[in-house]
Amino acid sequence: MKNTVIHILTAISATLLTIGTLAAQNTLGKTDDLGRVALAVMVPDMAENIPPGAKQLLENKMMQIATINGLGAGGVDPRFCIVPMVNVVTKDITPSAPPMLAMNMEITFYIVDAIGQTIFAQSTIAAKGVGQTEDKAFISGIRNINVRAGQFKGFIETGKTKIIEYYNSKCDVIIKEAQALAGQKKYEEALFNLMSVPDVCRECYDRCMELSTEIYKEYANYKCTQYMSAARAAWANMDADAAAVNLGKITPDMACYNEAVKLTDEITRKMIADGANVWSYKMKRYDDAVETERLTIRAKRDVAIAWAYATYWSNYPYNWRWLYRYRY
Repeated sequence: MKNTVIHILTAISATLLTIGTLAAQNTLGKTDDLGRVALAVMVPDMAENIPPGAKQLLENKMMQIATINGLGAGGVDPRFCIVPMVNVVTKDITPSAPPMLAMNMEITFYIVDAIGQTIFAQSTIAAKGVGQTEDKAFISGIRNINVRAGQFKGFIETGKTKIIEYYNSKCDVIIKEAQALAGQKKYEEALFNLMSVPDVCRECYDRCMELSTEIYKEYANYKCTQYMSAARAAWANMDADAAAVNLGKITPDMACYNEAVKLTDEITRKMIADGANVWSYKMKRYDDAVETERLTIRAKRDVAIAWAYATYWSNYPYNWRWLYRYRY
């Protein structure tokens, strides 16, 4: 199923390993959508035995399960998500008038890493539905799912625990991979991987945020040289508007900012000398260090989100054969 993704990158599902053992290691703090603790929900196209009319209802049920247990979110990175598998166990015609179709189903929910193709937790429930048609019986069975059933609490907590364990155990690998990607000038992918670490994994999160700032500076300076080259080329052709477009991408945190200011002043003097009064471009300025830091954090997030959207989210659906291989 093709999903519309509003925000990332990173929404990553995680929480306490246990209240006692993780309290000293991880601290849940306020964060944006890139590092939120949340689960996406989806019914993949490969779950083709689920009637179209039942898919939205099943998604709603899964979202309720996630929300009730503290992990519901609508616009997050769909890397970590809940997906279902439905097996119809029996189909019987009732002796009622009119006859109805009674279906017994087993519905298994999985918490998975859709990109890494890993199952973190699963929970199976029995459901029974009755209807005049198979689709209506199917919908009736899904409608009868008790989203407050106690087993779902353990299901969600197990999934959260496994995801935290994943990041805590893979932190050194994530950091080394990000450094390698940056060395190959794959800055956007490096930032995505670093900023996808949820902030409940406090130690790993802090290390990744520190490195992400360093890599973003490399990325910003790399892009800055490109913008400056384009601006100079445009101005060589006396195209002040095209120069302004490229200069407008240069921010005060970039190494070539002072060069951009000089070129802006040069263009301004030339335009004034030629009698022009419509070119009033001004370089961006940050008022203080606090604003610089805030905008840098936002810029890192935006770069990561843009990369994730272009690389993963715009290429839905995922390949789910690894999960449904025993069915098809």
